Amino acid sequence: MKHDFPVNILFWGNVDAGTALIDRHPDTRFIIDHLAILQPRVPPAPAAGPGPTCRKCWDLAKRKNAVIKVSGACTLSREPFPFPDIWDPLARVFDAWGFDRCLWGTDWTRAFAVVNYEQAVEPFLRTDRLSDTERAMLMGGACAKAYGWSPKKA
Repeated sequence: MKHDFPVNILFWGNVDAGTALIDRHPDTRFIIDHLAILQPRVPPAPAAGPGPTCRKCWDLAKRKNAVIKVSGACTLSREPFPFPDIWDPLARVFDAWGFDRCLWGTDWTRAFAVVNYEQAVEPFLRTDRLSDTERAMLMGGACAKAYGWSPKKA
């Protein structure tokens, strides 16, 4: 990692090519966007819901030079706010990747026709499926680690 600069990558719909790229560059840190899966810009959510679409991202967790953005997860829900069907598939993502390699994001600017900002944030703030430590890592700690960023204290 000569420059220690992460590469953000979006390869939804082409996971095999993205995986091959990550494997060809083991000394480069990759940040995989959108759970590595195609997500809707407008309703409805995929017919299968969030489960089957996340399977491809679980195998990517074996790549230690990659982290994954859990952005747009609420757009995959087949249930209304607060989107309870996202949690079992996300639990498998968290188990595969570890919270220190999962970066949360709303993705509301892309998916505002599906969820607004509040609807994308609240499920993660209020769920009992995350401990306070896991929530802190998912919603900022892992991002700071992945980008090598640390806020200055006033």
